Amino acid sequence: MTATTSDIETLSRPGEIVASPVAADTKIPKGVMVQLASGYATSMTKAANLIFCGVSLEAVDNTGGSAGDKVIRCARKGIHEFILGSAAITDVGAAVYALDNQTVTKTSTDATQVGKAAKFENTGKIFIDIGGYC
Repeated sequence: MTATTSDIETLSRPGEIVASPVAADTKIPKGVMVQLASGYATSMTKAANLIFCGVSLEAVDNTGGSAGDKVIRCARKGIHEFILGSAAITDVGAAVYALDNQTVTKTSTDATQVGKAAKFENTGKIFIDIGGYC
């Protein structure tokens, strides 16, 4: 295919919500961080270089199902509150990394960045901006 010199219609979507097929025999709760493993959605885990999919907007139970039997919708933008041990107002602006599907850390060792700390309200929790990380 060669480059065009003519106007074309390019399909687009807002991209704030994405639907992904769920992995086989997997249950994902509502409101947790989600990753893609071999193209299928699972709850976020701690490991380097994972593909962060977003925050689940619904619970999906694909227990006993095959990969792709169910689909989950995830938010790819916005600020979402998650657990950050010893969270403080001085954490705002810091990069945060997934420890599991509901917990983040400021330590990057063997972890995937899921956003930046955006707002502090409660000790032990922080709002993270996930835009641009999934």
